[in-house]
This record gives sequence, C-alpha cells and structure tokens, in this order.
Amino acid sequence: YHEGQDFSLMRTQAYILTTLLILVSVGSGLQASEESPSITITSLSEGDWVEGEVEILVDGDVDNLELLANGTVVASANAGESLIWDTRDASATSPASFQVVARGELENGTQVESSPINVTVLYPRQLTYDPAMDIQPEWHPEDGIFVFKSNRGEEEHIFKLYTLIPGEEPELVQTDRAYHGYPGWSPDGSHMVFNSYDPEIEGTGEMDIFVVNLSSGESTPVTANSDFDDSGRWSPDGNFISFHSSRSGDLDVWKVAVAENGTPVGEPVRLTPGDSNEHCPRWSFDGEWLVYETDREEGTDVWVMKADGSDARQITNDDYEDGYPGWSPTGDWLVYDSVRDDNTDIYLIPTAGGPQKRVTMHHTDDRHASWSPDGRSLLFHSGRGGDVNIWQVEIPDPSVNIDETEEDSGDPDSCPVFVDGENLEEIDDACVATFDDEEKLEPSESEETLPGILIVSTLGLITLIAFLRRKPYV
Repeated sequence: YHEGQDFSLMRTQAYILTTLLILVSVGSGLQASEESPSITITSLSEGDWVEGEVEILVDGDVDNLELLANGTVVASANAGESLIWDTRDASATSPASFQVVARGELENGTQVESSPINVTVLYPRQLTYDPAMDIQPEWHPEDGIFVFKSNRGEEEHIFKLYTLIPGEEPELVQTDRAYHGYPGWSPDGSHMVFNSYDPEIEGTGEMDIFVVNLSSGESTPVTANSDFDDSGRWSPDGNFISFHSSRSGDLDVWKVAVAENGTPVGEPVRLTPGDSNEHCPRWSFDGEWLVYETDREEGTDVWVMKADGSDARQITNDDYEDGYPGWSPTGDWLVYDSVRDDNTDIYLIPTAGGPQKRVTMHHTDDRHASWSPDGRSLLFHSGRGGDVNIWQVEIPDPSVNIDETEEDSGDPDSCPVFVDGENLEEIDDACVATFDDEEKLEPSESEETLPGILIVSTLGLITLIAFLRRKPYV
C-alpha cells in the first residue's frame, strides 16, 4: 500500500511537470512569434525602377515607421500612413542602386525591419524650357541630336519642327509648310518625314505625309488625298515610309515605297486588314518588324508584325489604353505609353512577352517615348515642369533585373525544405550552398535561447511519456 501511494504521488508530479513543460513550450513559441512580427513593403518588388516622389506602402502593425535607403533614413510616417521617398536629385543623371528597408516599433518598443528590396532610382531631367508645347521627340538615327515639334511663338494650333542637341539651344527646321506633326528622320539624317495640312483651306482630317530636304527646306508630298494620313516613319534601309491612314474607312497601317529623297515610287500598301483601328507604326532598328497600337481587343494594346504585314502578334494584353509604342535598339524590348488611373506613364515590355517595367510615375502625363540608338536613355514629353516640355531619362539595361529576379539563382524559396529520397535530384549546387550558409549563420541571443527551450521541453516530454508507460512493480 505504501509503494502504491508513492507511485500515485509520482504520477501526479509527472502530470504537473508535463503540464508545466507544455506551457513552457507554448509560451516560448508565442514569445518567438511576438518577437518576430511581419513587416513588409507591399508597393515595391525586387528590381523595380523608381523616380521622383515614391509612395511606399507597408503592411505591419507597427508605430514610428521609417524608410531606410542604403542604411539612411529617407522617410518617416505614423502607423497606417504611407511613406513618401523623395528620390529627386538635381545633380544626378545616371541610374543609382538602393537597398530599401522599412523599420517600425512594436507596442513594447521592440524595433523590427522588413526584408530588404533592391531598386534602381532614375533621374529624369528637363531639356526644353518654354511655356509653349514642346512634344513628340524623336532621336536621330546616329544619336546625339533629336527633333521635336513645338508651337512656341506661333498660334496655338500651328506647330514647327526644331532640332536639339541636349545642353544647347533648339534650332528651327526650315520648311515651306505651316503645320508639322509626328516628325521622324531619314536613315542618313538628310531628310525628315512629317504630317501636314494647310490650315488656311484644310482641316486636320485632311492630313498628308511629307518629307523635307533639310538642306533646301523644300518639302515633297508622300501622300495626297482627302483622307487622314499620319505618323510617317522612314524604314532603316530607306526604301519605305510607313504611316497610318483612314483611307480604308478605319485607321490602318500602310507603307509606300520611296526613292532616296522620299518621293513615292509606288502605290501605298495596306498592312493591317480588318475593321479595327491600327495606328502609330514604328520600325524596328533592323527594319524587319513594325510595332503599332490597335483597339482590336478591349482597351488599346501594342502589337508587332513583320514589315510585310505578316505574323502579327499581340504584346500587351490588358484593359488599359496602351499606345505610341517604340523599339529598343536590340529589338528585345518595346517602350509605350499606358493610361492608368487617369494618368499616362511610360512602360517597357519584352518583345517576347513577359512582365512590364514601369519607367515614369509622375502625377502628370509622360508620353511619346523615343529610345536612343545607344540604348541608354529615353526621350519623352511631360507636363511635370508646369509646361509641356521635352525630358530625358537614362535607364539601365532592363534585361539585367529580369534575369536576376525571374531565373532560379539559388533563391532559398526555390529549394526544398526537407530532403528525402524522392526529391534528392531537386537539390542543385545552389541549394547545397544555401544549406551550408544557413548552417554557418551566427544565431542571435533570442535564436539561441528559444530553440534551446523547445529542445529541452521536447526531451522532457519524451522522458515523461516513457516513464509513464512503465508498469509499477508491487
């Protein structure tokens, strides 16, 4: 009887110890959870480009929010507010890399940080300063100079052409026409193509395509009819001029064979049959393809086709108004305008399809981008300076970030958590390196303590279970 009482007492004590160990285990788990809260930057992704004043949204129940860029506090806000990071720097032109982290405080004063995100800051700079409208810039085929149209010094509806070497003053292009629109260069830079009408006797619906000899100022008509012909562009080999026209009832892309001076040597050929509107064609740098915008799907999207009109392919596929597309020099990327939330910004997208990359994010419209022949910058017109003027922004190679973020480069998230016979072949060298790195990490004080408590608790429970399963000897 005495031995039975002793065993009963031991069993009671064991139950008490078991309960305490469970409470310690649960408590330590809760402590780990409370000391490692989630704070996340939700408005940025790895590899994003940003410019101007950037709104940073953070998800997390914290106070005293701060944003750090390369370790320096660049913005602060109260709980529930967004962080505004002003990236503008009047002395900067080249893209700059930043690692951004959001930091906040818990109720107990503990400071927590988000995972870092690497972004590139762009620095758009203004090239023209005039209260009139300077719009539709287009780079010279050999870079260094561009053309744009402006109504400076003219009636509001009259536009002239100007050339500009960045850093110098604009120069007027002499022609015998009153109105000029959508200018572009001949391959050798000796002529320009543009659309025009006679404001004295015609309306804008009777626009035609012209070329002008830059030495003489004499213009030659490429098209001559009562329909609307617009957006002429010279092919890189000099043999064709593309344009869009309403002569078939809807807007369609056409091209016409031309002599070296732009004089037509054949009849225009329609490249986009159908009852939708296709317009604003532009040649790829190698002359093999044309890009254009169309409303054949909901919204307006960017499409490409071969120079003979075959092999038409859709590139953008959304409900937005995507327009005025252009090519990168390599042909791997397209630049275009997109109207979203009643604001127009400039985006890039791979020609083969894939994730877009936003270039501008100002609250005023940024439009009509032209990619420089060296691939390093974009021209566009914008009202961000108060008036509509020409701006330039240097950009990095857009393919770099795509490769780094989309290809599997040993991201821990892509490696299996558990290794067994079934997934052994999935473990590549990158994952092995990741596992090795994790083993070499120095644990923090909390990481040393909490796992230790959990290990002790687990061992204690195993011991107690084994003890309770023993049969008493009486």
